[in-house]
Amino acid sequence: MPLRVPAAAELVSRVPRIRLGAGSQKWTRRAALRCHNDGSKAFRRGRKQFSTSWARTDAFKEEPPVTQKPQTTKVQIGEIDPKNGKQSSRPSVPSKSSTSALRATSKLKGGHGASLAIPLKEKIEDEVELVKGDKKKHPTHDYSVRPTTYVHLAEEDDYAIFKKYPTITSSRVAELTSAKDPQRPKKVSMLTRDFIDDSLYNPHYGYFARQAMIYSPEKPFEYSKIKNPDEFVNEWSLSYKRYDKILEKKPEDPDSIPQLWHTPTELFQPYYGQGIARYLLLNYLVSLYPYHDLVIYEVGGGNGTLMLNILDYIRETHPDVYERTRYNIIEISGALADKQANHLRAKLESQGFSDKVRIYNKSIFDWTTDVPEPCFFIALEVFDNFAHDAIRYNHIDNKPYQGYVVVNDMGDFEEHYTPELDYWAERFMNLRKEVLPDLNLTKLRGHPLSTLPLLRRMKTMINPLAHDLTPPEYIPTRYIQFLENLNKKFPEHRLLASDFTYLPNSIKGYNSPVVQVMLRKQMITVETYMVLQGYFDILFPTDFELAAALYAKICGRVATVATHSSFLEQWADLEATNTKDGENPMVSFYQNAAFLCT
Repeated sequence: MPLRVPAAAELVSRVPRIRLGAGSQKWTRRAALRCHNDGSKAFRRGRKQFSTSWARTDAFKEEPPVTQKPQTTKVQIGEIDPKNGKQSSRPSVPSKSSTSALRATSKLKGGHGASLAIPLKEKIEDEVELVKGDKKKHPTHDYSVRPTTYVHLAEEDDYAIFKKYPTITSSRVAELTSAKDPQRPKKVSMLTRDFIDDSLYNPHYGYFARQAMIYSPEKPFEYSKIKNPDEFVNEWSLSYKRYDKILEKKPEDPDSIPQLWHTPTELFQPYYGQGIARYLLLNYLVSLYPYHDLVIYEVGGGNGTLMLNILDYIRETHPDVYERTRYNIIEISGALADKQANHLRAKLESQGFSDKVRIYNKSIFDWTTDVPEPCFFIALEVFDNFAHDAIRYNHIDNKPYQGYVVVNDMGDFEEHYTPELDYWAERFMNLRKEVLPDLNLTKLRGHPLSTLPLLRRMKTMINPLAHDLTPPEYIPTRYIQFLENLNKKFPEHRLLASDFTYLPNSIKGYNSPVVQVMLRKQMITVETYMVLQGYFDILFPTDFELAAALYAKICGRVATVATHSSFLEQWADLEATNTKDGENPMVSFYQNAAFLCT
């Protein structure tokens, strides 16, 4: 059964005046507002009809015109199906009548109620349609109305909806799209992690492929002239003015909305980067010098500021080490990779970094080159954008179910769950039990299984229309893939990573992400990750205790965890960033961040 998505508006009752027929393309902003303001709960009535939640990126100001049937391009994907010679990407699975299918079946017969979870798909014709829309008309997104829950009247049951669409990965979607026709996929299903990965990293419409900008002050702040952290915040706010024209401009094309975010590297330059450089230098001199060169790999280099700060510091303090230094950036965003190259080019002319730096415009997950030599691997604020899988647990036996996002022919999203876990989800579950044997999920605060089983069952008994699965847990399957590739391709690496331990305004669920977009200098958060691909940043918190344990298991190295402040107190020049009253914004800010070091 499709999940009634927890969108920005509460779930609503199906009322005749806004009811939509199956396949209907007629919907208006007025209907959206009625949905938004109705506080009642969703329910079902009528034979073989049910109410579901449909998450749109937002209500539109104007109603999209009804056009002729769009042209479609069909693409074959997957493995060979012995039945018809076509390709299929799904393994053979039990039929609907098999005992391994869902135990939690419909609560009411005759289509009045259905279970949230469903069995895996059966073999179907594997065709993916990338619908070509009208390029002349761009519906204007009205972000004053947050993504709304839509009510839809479906003629098909949940299992039929789920099984009729082929499963596709984010990498395959990237291959099917093009710069000339960057259409988002329709009539497909995707694992939650693939949907999020496609939303963030698709090379043609992904969040980081669009108008990505990272805040950078025109010159470093003079902390000795700043009274206190409050005055520093004011100075920081004033430095944003040079971005005002860009951020306040109303774009004609919704795909060109600029996105601006900040990092401690930029905010506290060059002192933050110099602290990282001290850490690298000391560890290099103690364990690798003079037998090996200082080789550095940075994932997600942003504007290239950290690279320049590190190289500048090494050259000024240890010119002999600088001669043996090589710096490599692995950047998935083409726009940021170009910015790094341009930033570097200006420095090259005056300071001669040309033989020190190489920039690779690719994903770390696509890295295929073996690097056998010792190296330092830097990943600052990278883990938070690793895609996660959604897992829910059965109320009866605590069995995990893995989430899929189904994108129908209208581009709307539904969430479905299956008891069959894919390789990476199952691997994470097994690894977590292995590395944290004393971890009891039923006693882990905030975890879906921490609620007493009896209480969970009573909720289902009291409300027979409620689904029989827990709220979601988001598991870091992409992080497991990262560690596997890191250990395989960089066997002699030493990792230095930093990220957020906690994020406010996250969506519902355990280890859940924040989903946000900047519009006209305001950060807008929503309550579902199922939003129009490419418009929203989706970032997750990192459980550093678990991350360190998984790293030690997969990479065979001991990792230590330090808070953001304790790391900087040890390695950064605190006197340079002290304000007049003795406070230090570089240390006191980012209290919800930590470092992972090996």
